[in-house]
Amino acid sequence: MAAGKEEVVEILKPHNDKREYRRIVLDNSLEVLLISDPDTDKCAASMDVGIGSFCDPDGLDGLAHFLEHMLFYASEKYPLEGSYKKYISEHGGSTNAFTSSVHTNYHFDVNADCFEEALDRFAQFFIKPLISPDATTREIKAVDSG
Repeated sequence: MAAGKEEVVEILKPHNDKREYRRIVLDNSLEVLLISDPDTDKCAASMDVGIGSFCDPDGLDGLAHFLEHMLFYASEKYPLEGSYKKYISEHGGSTNAFTSSVHTNYHFDVNADCFEEALDRFAQFFIKPLISPDATTREIKAVDSG
């Protein structure tokens, strides 16, 4: 993981909130909010990308949503198609994503003892996704039929 600069930012929370919060900014300017909850047996992560359907180029309506779906297929490090969703479900978790007008959000939760590998698999979506011609064709057909 890239080194981060921790900025002292006061995070307002209710007095009865036992969770601990910390904000860091990675060297690549990615802002991260870390939350530690002593009362849960799950871990979760979410990535919000500031690109949504309003960013689709003329003539390519649905591109942001299409790419949202494509990132779930495979990555260079985990090339077996569908292995991310399989790993998450086999380890007590769930995963999903959505595309809005100005954002695309990816998120998952998983059993705490499997979080590190799940997070690595998730990060690979954004580091080196594999967008194969076969998966692209299947996804286009699925969108056209839906």
